[in-house]
This record gives sequence, structure tokens and C-alpha cells, in this order.
Amino acid sequence: MIGYKVFFALSVFTGIFAQPQPKAPGLTYLYTANITLGETIDYGDGPHGHRSFSIDVGGTFSGPILKGTVIRGEDWGITDKSGNFYADVRSGFRTHDGADIYLQTHGTQRDDALHLAIQYETGNANYTWLNTIVGVGILKPGNGYAIIETWGLESP
Repeated sequence: MIGYKVFFALSVFTGIFAQPQPKAPGLTYLYTANITLGETIDYGDGPHGHRSFSIDVGGTFSGPILKGTVIRGEDWGITDKSGNFYADVRSGFRTHDGADIYLQTHGTQRDDALHLAIQYETGNANYTWLNTIVGVGILKPGNGYAIIETWGLESP
């Protein structure tokens, strides 16, 4: 009986640790956005960190799949006590052919960039495929602007 228990335990133990690494998801390049930043309002330190509000006043986005203008956006970001910034953005895109796309963007600071997760929403028939896409972006801030390189996450 002890031999069976040892065999069973070893089978379970080695089975858990012998699993092959899963395939990584793929990324499809969607666009690069150049966003013009407007006024920032500083709300100061609150119970969750240092809150600020900034307005994206415009810009453009362009890539092999999507291109157009940034309508407007708002970032209700927060900075924690360690100095890490967390983005919480709602914004809009208007494509070159007139479709309006709503974006919800969340992300965290990593080094000199923000790593972003982007959710899209539109009712335009030409772009409803975006409703099922999870966007992954890297934001690099500049003086009065931000550049966001964006990919769509693909299942392996």
C-alpha cells in the first residue's frame, strides 16, 4: 500500500512539474497613436494615492489596419506611494472613413513607459471586429504629447 501511495505521489508531483511551457499568444500590429496632451489638473493625495486628471486634446493614429484622428480623451490616473503611475483613460478615435470608436485604457508604469490594456467599442459595421480585440499598448511620454504603439492580442 505504501508503494502505491509513493508511486501515486511521484506521478502527481512529476506530472505537475513536467508540463511543457504553453504557446505564447501572438500580437498583430494595429497602429501608432500620437496624442496631443492638454491641461492637467492635480487633485493631490487621496486615500488611494495622488490623483491627477489630464485631457487628451487630439492627435492622430495610423497603421496597416486603422488610421484616423484622436477625438478626445481623459486620464484619471493615480500615482501610488512608490511613485508608480496607473492610467485610467476613456477616449475616442474617429477613423479615416468616419467611424467613431470608444476606448477604455488601463495600465501601469514600467520603467519610462506605460504598459496598457485597451478595450474597444463601436457600432460601426466595418469595425465591429474591434469589439472582440484586446489591445496591448506601450505608451512613451513626451513634452506635451504621448506616443502609443498598439497591437491586438491573438490566441496561440
